[in-house]
Amino acid sequence: MPVSFPDRQAFRCARGFVYSYVQIPSTAHRPTLFFLHGFPSHIPDWTYQMSHFSSQGYGILACDLLGFGQSSRSEDPSMYRLQPVSNDLTELLDHVGLAQVIGVGHDIGATILSRLASYHPQRFIALVFLAVGPPRLGTPFDLNAINDTTRRMMGYELLGYINWLTEGAQNVLEQNSASAMSLTFAENSVSVWQQWFHPLHKMEEFVTQDRRVRMGTWYTTDLQKEHLAAFHRQGGYTGCQWYRMWRDNLFAADERGFEAVILPQPCLLIIPNGSEPQVDMLAEWAPTLTVTRLESGHWVHLEESGGTSSAIAGFLNKLEQEPQSHSG
Repeated sequence: MPVSFPDRQAFRCARGFVYSYVQIPSTAHRPTLFFLHGFPSHIPDWTYQMSHFSSQGYGILACDLLGFGQSSRSEDPSMYRLQPVSNDLTELLDHVGLAQVIGVGHDIGATILSRLASYHPQRFIALVFLAVGPPRLGTPFDLNAINDTTRRMMGYELLGYINWLTEGAQNVLEQNSASAMSLTFAENSVSVWQQWFHPLHKMEEFVTQDRRVRMGTWYTTDLQKEHLAAFHRQGGYTGCQWYRMWRDNLFAADERGFEAVILPQPCLLIIPNGSEPQVDMLAEWAPTLTVTRLESGHWVHLEESGGTSSAIAGFLNKLEQEPQSHSG
């Protein structure tokens, strides 16, 4: 069960941004898990994994990413480029005294983790990706092409929500954050998202009209309260700038020369059943990839917290049986 954690601390990186983070020291000489959340999320959404793995002696480091929670909020999408953010997070590791960690990333946090491990590979013992299998570096992002292709193949745009998130969604999301939360953490997210999240203009319609759907019981009352405290305020949804950075391919120049990079660390991908394209993208450049499939929606670590923790634990146990160089 979730437990109380230490208060957030604050670290100011060389770029001047403040990152909010929680750290729990490791015991029994076990390594530290470095948690990177997705959109729209923040530190408390890792509560199940933080409880489980800290009780097993693993160290915990979880931060609010740039634009989220109690971390800095920049309105400039170029500040969210993946290489500078990777440097920020490496500075955070130095600040808390961690030479190496096991990275765990969900959603955009998974993509950030893949770039962080590419630019600073020596800092990672292993990598765990949740729900998203990031493409190799140098892969351009063409929002219109993806939406056109998926509309022809699936009958709706897969990334239609990004069109709205990058064009004026922030104020509406902050004003109607309870509506956005119900959609984001919907009980039947697969069917609900096919109707209201993925297709072009539908998320905008849902949130603007302040609609509600039943939320998953796994997103507890406490997590809902913490979510609204973080997102139902001016600047709460500044994290939309991540999608402007991707839409405009602002990361592209930083990834030139890294196109042939592979991820040599042991990698685990935990995905909902039916997410095979995510496996294919990551397998192209993660030769040691292990895949676990769960009956879940996008929020695998919340919806199937026990299955997610068990899969990560099995992966870590296997690592501990093999020679590794790490410090926790």
